[in-house]
Amino acid sequence: MPRPNDPTITKIENDGDAGLDASGSVYTTKLDPVVSGECTPSKDAARPNKVVLYGEDPANPIVGGQGSNGGDLVKSSDTWGFRLGEAACEVDPKSKQGGSWQIQDTNKQYQSPDPGNRYSGYRRYHAWVVESISGFGLTSFFSNIGTAYFVSGENVPDASKFSVSVPHTVNGSLPAGSAVTFKGEVSPTYLAWSSGGLGMTDSRMAVSMKQKTASDWTPLVTTPANTFQRGAAVSTVSSVTDPTTGLTLSLSKTAASTWSWTLNIPVGRFTGYNGGDETQTFDFRVEMVNPMNIRSGPASIERKVDITPTILSLERYDVFQVAGRAYKYVDGDTKVPETKGTVVHVTWPGGGGTDATVGDQGLWQAAPPEGINQGEFSAQVLSDDAEGADAQGRFQGGNQSASVSHALEFRPSNSALPLTGGWPLSVFRILLLSSLGLVGFVACLRNKQESGH
Repeated sequence: MPRPNDPTITKIENDGDAGLDASGSVYTTKLDPVVSGECTPSKDAARPNKVVLYGEDPANPIVGGQGSNGGDLVKSSDTWGFRLGEAACEVDPKSKQGGSWQIQDTNKQYQSPDPGNRYSGYRRYHAWVVESISGFGLTSFFSNIGTAYFVSGENVPDASKFSVSVPHTVNGSLPAGSAVTFKGEVSPTYLAWSSGGLGMTDSRMAVSMKQKTASDWTPLVTTPANTFQRGAAVSTVSSVTDPTTGLTLSLSKTAASTWSWTLNIPVGRFTGYNGGDETQTFDFRVEMVNPMNIRSGPASIERKVDITPTILSLERYDVFQVAGRAYKYVDGDTKVPETKGTVVHVTWPGGGGTDATVGDQGLWQAAPPEGINQGEFSAQVLSDDAEGADAQGRFQGGNQSASVSHALEFRPSNSALPLTGGWPLSVFRILLLSSLGLVGFVACLRNKQESGH
């Protein structure tokens, strides 16, 4: 008598309710999935064909290959695996074979020392049909092999390992090739197996950023499959380039399952500054994506990206006072005053210096030291508060403006002119009163002389 037709495994329960992929596998978060497929029903409904499901015994792996109907079963019993259950082959008009079946792997049938289904592991399944019409309980050959990879959620990346370095202007301009550098470490839960090895693909890493005032995140880099290799040696250096953004993520394996990474983001991607601090503030985010495309919780770091140079103008340059304005150009040609409190360093003829702070509307001013009445001075913003100080209070630098200079001119101070309220006014008033008194005295003397005649 011929064997019954082989059954087929078409689906292993997962979150997306999808069938097996081209490799005959599926990713699932369920440790007790329902395995289902197609079969050929018995011609006698009273004596149905039954499908029996087996889960692989890792100590005796399933042997590949199928015999042909009428031949010997090529798989010995010790490679069949653990018997997980049976179900009748039910008539199903949607099935190509005319019937369907489903059996749940309850994850309780695995004998010691097999630990049962576990996350980061896998289980291979196959099934056969047992007929009952003949009374001999003939079996089919085994079905195709279906593999379930058990996937847990990813861990949230460790934001304490993140750092962001911001470039700053030198003499009013950003150095060529300037970039904001985002660094960190990542320990994927899932690592790719070496080529040809059985196992699931690796987790992916997704990097994005968002301007504080923006509503949406901008993707920067998402690593492709097989970036994080299980078999890669420690100190292995690699890189991946995102095909959409063109940005390259540099990687270095630092431990068995830990990589350090660096992403350089060109300064041209930081736009939209309008003079407000919030438009200079960016969030940088990292998420891990497990093999089922389920994202971990995000981890992020906030950073001020101040890369807009300060421009200084001179409006007065005499031996009594030098003054001007500090401002920035935003959106091409719009002027905005520099932040109040920014320090302008003035270097006087001979080398001495004075620090002046920017006030309202970007105004700044400084008085030359006593005794300086000629020569050329210069003014420059050496750095602003973009970086701030480190834990020891040491200033970390910031944007530097271009230097402006001018020769000191000798011209009267406004306060030295008459009626301007300066200290010479009191002298002028005394002289004026003296002159008026003298004129009055002369007039009185003349009147007396005229009355005597």
